[in-house]
Amino acid sequence: MTESIDLNDISNGFAGLTPTSGNHLLEGCVITLHRQSHGKGVILKIFGDTDKEYDLHWPDIVSDQLDRTWKDQIYATEQAAVCLGILIALKLTGFEVIERSVRKTGCDYWIGNNDGSLFQKKARLEVSGIFTGDKDGVVMRYKAKCKQTSQSDSSWLPAYVSVSEFSKPISKFGEKK
Repeated sequence: MTESIDLNDISNGFAGLTPTSGNHLLEGCVITLHRQSHGKGVILKIFGDTDKEYDLHWPDIVSDQLDRTWKDQIYATEQAAVCLGILIALKLTGFEVIERSVRKTGCDYWIGNNDGSLFQKKARLEVSGIFTGDKDGVVMRYKAKCKQTSQSDSSWLPAYVSVSEFSKPISKFGEKK
């Protein structure tokens, strides 16, 4: 039986991501999947450190207003990739968003455990998205993003990279080696 990812889960927020910001990411992801003619239950194939498949589910929020809000498809794809990257990281590592990183760190988020009031950074997460492409393009982007994380290698924390392509949809997710 294929496991599921409910995109709406990101709307609950995490220690380092407000519910409002999570909802913003959800909207970008839903409109991006919609523009690729995907419906709820589409299979997301993940490859990289592990090969997995997840049914994607989301709320019925597509509307003319949502479409007009997200006309910039490049921006929508970026936000969609963040949404999927965070939810994939949660599924595959058990880590959640602890905080958004600052620029020039080579990663987008610090992820780790939420142990009550003690938020521990355990890893870095770098994400990227491709609206329409192929597996080779995803692999190339993955390699570039792995290299980018070297800016924060001095943290000695593992770096996870997630690159999602939305026409298939597929994601390469793994720990930088």
